[in-house]
Amino acid sequence: MSTENIEQQVKLYGQPLSERFGTVVQAYGITQRRLAEVLGLSAPMLSQLNSGRRIKIGNPAVYERLVMLEQRIGTPDVEETLSAVEASQPVLSTTQIQAGIHSETNAVAALAHVVPRQELEAALGLLGETAPTLAKVVRLAVRESQNQQAASEREDARR
Repeated sequence: MSTENIEQQVKLYGQPLSERFGTVVQAYGITQRRLAEVLGLSAPMLSQLNSGRRIKIGNPAVYERLVMLEQRIGTPDVEETLSAVEASQPVLSTTQIQAGIHSETNAVAALAHVVPRQELEAALGLLGETAPTLAKVVRLAVRESQNQQAASEREDARR
């Protein structure tokens, strides 16, 4: 496993994908091959993500299915849950935003990476209390942007 790739996964997804996949595999009593089928990935791609050879899940629907499985852990009918998630055609939804309210998610990291911090701060000022959920996501993106800048400055100081 590439330590750097795993660190990138933690930034994007809150923890290494191997841990997230492992939790789902164990909770549902399925193989990695079956998990790949449910998520809509090839088994080799799941393996590459799991080992850290690849960093990012390229298809948002695949990530959304992973989140769906995580949220439904403990449901009584495992096969019904797996079938429903596998058949789903999710699009970017509030699930990712809701998850971001409590921890860093792909959406928050993407905002922090793509939008200049000054724009995020201006948006936060405009949102105020009229859109509290969105304001919270933007606030997390501002914090992530500050963390990215601090990490970059520490890296520059080491060189």
